[in-house]
Amino acid sequence: MTKKVAKKTRKRIAKKACSFGFQSANIDSLFPVLDALAWLDLPSLKQVAQFAGIDPRTAGKLLKNCLTIGVAQIVPEDNYALTLPYPYKGGIDQKEAVIREALARMPLLQHMRQFMTLGDNIGDACRKAATLAGIEGYDAKAFTPLLKWAKQMDVLKPELVVEDLVEEAVAAKEIRHEQDKDKVVAFLSHSSKDKPFVRQLAADLTRNGISVWLDEREIKVGDSITDKVSQGLAQSDFFLIALSDNSVESSWVQKELNQALITEIEERKVRILPIKLSDCDIPPLIKDKKYADFSQHYKSGLAGLLSAMKEGE
Repeated sequence: MTKKVAKKTRKRIAKKACSFGFQSANIDSLFPVLDALAWLDLPSLKQVAQFAGIDPRTAGKLLKNCLTIGVAQIVPEDNYALTLPYPYKGGIDQKEAVIREALARMPLLQHMRQFMTLGDNIGDACRKAATLAGIEGYDAKAFTPLLKWAKQMDVLKPELVVEDLVEEAVAAKEIRHEQDKDKVVAFLSHSSKDKPFVRQLAADLTRNGISVWLDEREIKVGDSITDKVSQGLAQSDFFLIALSDNSVESSWVQKELNQALITEIEERKVRILPIKLSDCDIPPLIKDKKYADFSQHYKSGLAGLLSAMKEGE
């Protein structure tokens, strides 16, 4: 080996690999994986792959992308859960809205937008944003698949802030009300412990022509629940919150039902409608709200819920 070749070899070894990775994939290929996360109860990689009808290796790559953009998280024992509301039976535009919101919230892309506001081009903004995000061994090629998604979802506009997506969702709801007065959208917030019930309810609401956004809360010590309205909630006509012995004493309900969030929800013309799953106390902040009672009989509870939603249209 010549000295010149040896020197090049040492340089290649010395260069640290980029600590950021993102798989090249079409955004549409991600939705079967998100469908699995929305419907299954903290699934494993193999369960996600089987539900989505893809091989485990492909599922693993897509799940890594989900983790990178913040639309999913790993929970104990290598299982997965969504971190953003998701419309399991929603249209492609609603599902793409989830990806757009996740991308818009990414600190890396937020930093990029800031540098682009200051006049940097995409390449320079990406390199600087990666430095701020603590990514080592910067390699522009590693970011190409992510930036492709970001451009497709139009989240690289320098002036974009997450609140813009919520305002767009409110505007879309107003158009829907004008064009299709009978179409109803419900946002169903629940504890992961109540998922078996919620699956049945989501299926029955869908059968009755109601589109459902599923918002699952996996409760862990130290979790911080966002106190901001997501675009899924802003699109909705009803905020259904499932209350049970599993949830009423949890930090999830205490954080979810704070006065600021309730006020913001109602200002966006979303009606709060509690769902009582067991003989539990209704939290004080929503005691004056009409609720659907499933604690004694499921079918009568469903009838009451559908009736209340019809009255509130």
